[in-house]
Amino acid sequence: MAEAPPELREAFDDLFTAPFVSHRWASAVGRSHWVELEGWQGSLAGPLSAIAKSGGCEYVYPRDDWYFAGVSDPPSLRARLLEWHAGLSAGVERFAPSSPAEAADLEFMRSVVGRMKELVERACAVEQARWQAARHAEPGAAADGGGM
Repeated sequence: MAEAPPELREAFDDLFTAPFVSHRWASAVGRSHWVELEGWQGSLAGPLSAIAKSGGCEYVYPRDDWYFAGVSDPPSLRARLLEWHAGLSAGVERFAPSSPAEAADLEFMRSVVGRMKELVERACAVEQARWQAARHAEPGAAADGGGM
């Protein structure tokens, strides 16, 4: 399998690890709200982590569970990741700051979520390239590996 660019792994760590481990939240309320959104973050983290670490996430395609039912190729994976991202973004926007510290936390959350969307797009491009390379390497594979 192709290796992911190192900056993809760094971006993943910055977005999915640092907010919990090293970010200094301005308010306990802001941090608590971010933790409440962990389900959305966890859904995104699985495939993004696999792509960032190993250059692909082919494990999602044969799965037929709540997370990946209907995900059969990179474009459908991208759609699912963007759906989860939209849920996370909506959750961030439900945060109603009542102090300057909470407003600072909201800006931080928005920044992280915006960069997460960029990461989704970059990771999906890596997965699309892996998918196409794997299809071209298979004897008798279809010429079209799906487009994003």
